Amino acid sequence: MPPRGSSRTTEQHLNDTAGSRRSLARNPYAPLALAVFATLALGCTAPQTNVVLQNDYPTGQTAPLVVYGAAWQAVTFTSAVPPGSSSTPQSTVPASANTAYVVLAPGWNATSDATSDPTSTTRPTSLVVLQSRDGFAVNLGDTLHIPVSDATFTGNCATGSVLTQAQADFITQLVFPSTFASLRYDAATCTTTQIGDDGGA
Repeated sequence: MPPRGSSRTTEQHLNDTAGSRRSLARNPYAPLALAVFATLALGCTAPQTNVVLQNDYPTGQTAPLVVYGAAWQAVTFTSAVPPGSSSTPQSTVPASANTAYVVLAPGWNATSDATSDPTSTTRPTSLVVLQSRDGFAVNLGDTLHIPVSDATFTGNCATGSVLTQAQADFITQLVFPSTFASLRYDAATCTTTQIGDDGGA
């Protein structure tokens, strides 16, 4: 003989099952919700958010404008990016509009194995610092592309675009301190001098 109450328990289970089916039939979004829940239950990775630096300066110039280094939000780009090419995607987090900063190395041979690494002992003889005209933002799961050109950045003296000295000091001293560790940058002329060579301490 079945234990007392077992028939009632079975009946309740059947009623609950039928009720769940009726609820699913009444809610057209229920199957989608169940599918999403099942995917989450199985485990999934969070959407990947990336940022890519694009050097949009023209190729074939006598002194190509190579991106020697760049920084945006908490991301730094330490590999050279020649004109017409892009950096490898860098992982980041969603962010509101942030200013981007760039160091150009006009005429630097970024394709040579001996000088393609900014950390090498071979340094560019000329450096130009740029600041983006507007901030760049990225949403979760998206890839932000930061185009580097005179249209999107200011500070290229060759085109008549100059930074204030305060802006240049912020970039050279706080954003790229190792690059300009022994250099003084003049924003009006986009030139660097060795500290001590110009009478400075």
